[in-house]
Amino acid sequence: MVDISSLDQYELEQLRDAVNRRLLLMRHTTRLTLPELLRLFDDVKVALRDQGKEWWSLETWQWRDGGIRFWLNPRDQAQYQPGWYSIDELIAWTQDAGPVLVSFDDEPDDDGERPDADAGVTFTWLPPSPPDH
Repeated sequence: MVDISSLDQYELEQLRDAVNRRLLLMRHTTRLTLPELLRLFDDVKVALRDQGKEWWSLETWQWRDGGIRFWLNPRDQAQYQPGWYSIDELIAWTQDAGPVLVSFDDEPDDDGERPDADAGVTFTWLPPSPPDH
């Protein structure tokens, strides 16, 4: 048993994140109706925000590849890849796993170029802009 009154803010945030991750893993994502899937999607976004994962876009969804996919345009594209993702792939992102994460194979080469394996297109990634002060 955990006495939450003895935890500091950081420990409470860590506990909240662990609870959110565990609850998302326990949810079944197959055979959900669209309203149920969109409610789960809202829960996933809350968990991602709580973890400090930010995005430019994560609202658009459509039927793609035999299921509902959500368009993700993450802010930190050095760590996370934009693309169309299933709810299970977004849940995996809350666990720091899955296809949203940039793999070492996708790392830019010395010229700052990263090959896109799906389309055979090379992107040039700009360095991140300095934080606003």
